[in-house]
Amino acid sequence: MLAAVTSEELSSEYQALLLAVAEELKLPLTRIARQAELLELSDQTAITTLAGVRQNASSALELIDGYLLGFKLAVGQQSLQLEPVSTTSVIYDVAEQLEAVAQDYEVELSVQTGGHLAPVMANAAGLKTALVSLGTAMIEAQIPSRKPSIVTLAVRRGPKGIVTGWYSSSAPISQAELKAATGQLPGTMRQPLKHFSSSGAAGIFVAQNIFKAMSAGLSAGRYHKQTGLAAVLQPSRQLQLV
Repeated sequence: MLAAVTSEELSSEYQALLLAVAEELKLPLTRIARQAELLELSDQTAITTLAGVRQNASSALELIDGYLLGFKLAVGQQSLQLEPVSTTSVIYDVAEQLEAVAQDYEVELSVQTGGHLAPVMANAAGLKTALVSLGTAMIEAQIPSRKPSIVTLAVRRGPKGIVTGWYSSSAPISQAELKAATGQLPGTMRQPLKHFSSSGAAGIFVAQNIFKAMSAGLSAGRYHKQTGLAAVLQPSRQLQLV
């Protein structure tokens, strides 16, 4: 049986994370309430509204599951079993899941794959959760403009492995900024990234914990003219030897 963790035993950074999570959950739940209100006003919008309610409710539940997973990994209550996983199939599932979120923010999603890629050693559910959390944060961070912002989910070969991450033009981030935000630089405290709300930053920290559990660190990087956050996953050597 897992031991209970009291609030006194939690470090200040995870207490801050939990507060940010609460803020994150307000958005989809508020949308659910608004769409239910619209449903009461007009029977003609029932089908479309119910679809939106169902989508937002599912997104809220998946966000909660993702935060719980990231938190349990961070405090050592859970571990991830790694196995060969196709990154290509995972990123298309992630993009499909976030399509409705992108439409709400008037953001255009782009999926880019670098040809045939070998499976990586990862946890399929964990990888999907991390990319959904990261993608949601990136979409929410886009600056409204006349032209829709383009957010790219890309996977490609890199010198150290398979690079998988999210990129955009209007929410640039540097490696130093990421380290400062996550408390990795001496004398710094964890603070929200300047282009992200506290809730969006929480999604980044959760993704970072999940990638870390899969032996893949999250780092800032570039994809063509866009900047973003990505993790380097190691190809499955078992399948490479077959």
